[in-house]
Amino acid sequence: MESLGAASAVFLASAVCVVFAGIGLARYGDELAEKTGWGKLWVGTLLVATATSLPEVSVNVSAVWLENSPGLALGNVFGADMINVFVLAVVALAFGVSKLFGNQGRDTQLLILLGIVLVTLAAAMGASGDLKLGPTSLGALAILAVYIAGMRAVYRAGRVEPDPDATVIRPVPGAARKAWIGFGVSVAVVLVAGRYLAASADSIAGISGISASFIGVLLVSIVTTLPEASVTVTAALRRSYGIAMGNVYGSNAFNVAILPLSDLFHAEGPLLAEMQAPHFVAAGGALVLMIMGYLVWRACQSAALGPARMLAPAIPLVWLAALYLVFSLG
Repeated sequence: MESLGAASAVFLASAVCVVFAGIGLARYGDELAEKTGWGKLWVGTLLVATATSLPEVSVNVSAVWLENSPGLALGNVFGADMINVFVLAVVALAFGVSKLFGNQGRDTQLLILLGIVLVTLAAAMGASGDLKLGPTSLGALAILAVYIAGMRAVYRAGRVEPDPDATVIRPVPGAARKAWIGFGVSVAVVLVAGRYLAASADSIAGISGISASFIGVLLVSIVTTLPEASVTVTAALRRSYGIAMGNVYGSNAFNVAILPLSDLFHAEGPLLAEMQAPHFVAAGGALVLMIMGYLVWRACQSAALGPARMLAPAIPLVWLAALYLVFSLG
């Protein structure tokens, strides 16, 4: 892509495809949860959170493997985590902080803490330079192990203390064939469009002189998180607050878990070793935002911590401050 105009046009077209396909993933994933009787609280939420994160997967693998732009991939992961919490805070302010963060079980607490631990681990391994282990790295293996162990703990907590939003879901009569086809088509569109999204974003960074890190943190992450945002808003409208919380923090944990997969396609060495100052700021921003979200959650569970609810309106301001720092460093 020789011109900024051409690169921008490709970016816009691929972004539209990713958004609509991502919304399709959320819709058909939710439909599959109903028609198969898997349920929305655990498997349904996990399926939707994973499905809506497929744009991040496609963009990250394309950025590392085809565009050789690790900065774009890393920026997308940490930027997506930042935006997810930002969207959750805005939705909470619109629908009621206590409604969204309150009345949540221990599984929600563990899910939030899992995201915090994973971002901390990624930043720590990036600062250490990580260690190459065959086709992968020590940091990638550690992230994968923590993610699997953490999700298992969340599942067990949900079995012991069912979510207040839970309902008994039985398989809906009729085959789920159409839902599977729609889900498969959406996946295919995401994979193809994600490749062009990464290529055009990398071209925009090179032509405009703006760092790939900032492009990943802002432009690409906004596009790839629009499906999560639509699910969060829809869940809040349906008063399925557990689904909204699970979607955001489940997606945040899964986003970091994308790094081990991306690492396999980065032949030059550990992907986390490519982290630069803007990435550490983005990771720090995601960490601070998730901790603020955790404190708001705690405040909604305990009257003694009630004043911490005031952190909710501060979350959008912290997100903007983190973006400014990333841009300045980039």
